[in-house]
Amino acid sequence: MVWCGFWCEIMITLGPLTFHLYGLLIGLGVFVGAVVASRVAQVKLDDVFDSLVWVVGFGLVGARLYHVVDLWSYYSVHVNEIVMVWRGGMGIFGGIVGGVLGAWFYSRKREERFLLFLDVGGLGLPIGQAIGRWGNYFNQELYGKPTNLPWGIFIKPENRLLDVIEFEKFHPLFLYESFGSVIIFLILWWLVKTKKVKVRKGKLFFWYLGLYGLVRFFLEFLKIEVWMINGVNVAQGVSLGLILLSLTVLKYNEIIPVDD
Repeated sequence: MVWCGFWCEIMITLGPLTFHLYGLLIGLGVFVGAVVASRVAQVKLDDVFDSLVWVVGFGLVGARLYHVVDLWSYYSVHVNEIVMVWRGGMGIFGGIVGGVLGAWFYSRKREERFLLFLDVGGLGLPIGQAIGRWGNYFNQELYGKPTNLPWGIFIKPENRLLDVIEFEKFHPLFLYESFGSVIIFLILWWLVKTKKVKVRKGKLFFWYLGLYGLVRFFLEFLKIEVWMINGVNVAQGVSLGLILLSLTVLKYNEIIPVDD
């Protein structure tokens, strides 16, 4: 549920502008991800920034919709909170779908190669996630099952789910995903630098999908509340789907015809 208490109201003022800390970290992740991806992929930064309006715009809508559908039992009676994105609540799977749609619309509008922007997105996403997930820490919203491990994080009582209200320390899922995202980026960077995968063919994006699906599948075992449909963990089902999709595309690359 979206309970984040005091942290949701933390804001940073820079001159005439005021930012919620959660949104600031997401914005920082997008910016750094774009810069790093453009350099690794050797694409003009201006072109990457031009695409962000579409990619990030569609991505944010998709991410929020996924989260709202996941917790519809809550939002159906708190409709006014659907647009309160600064309180946290973004579903990365919805964000990926939205971002892909945004890249497609941008590519059609500018007559650019769609697969190029997929690869740039595949490089930038893990960096953006690694930074943006720290917003979940400040919102105290992405924590896992109770733990006695030394790196367990303290969650205030008002931010704990009722099923675990008596516990104090929990698995820092945000941190696990942040570390996992850094590892994913390093693998993608290695693939590009060793020329094992060419940017602009779309394959790098599918490498990202498969690797993130693998990370997310295992992290779901540590979640307290999961979105279930007919006894199936939706996030794990989507993760497996991404893994199978990426393996298929990477093995049978001819199903995505592109020119060298």
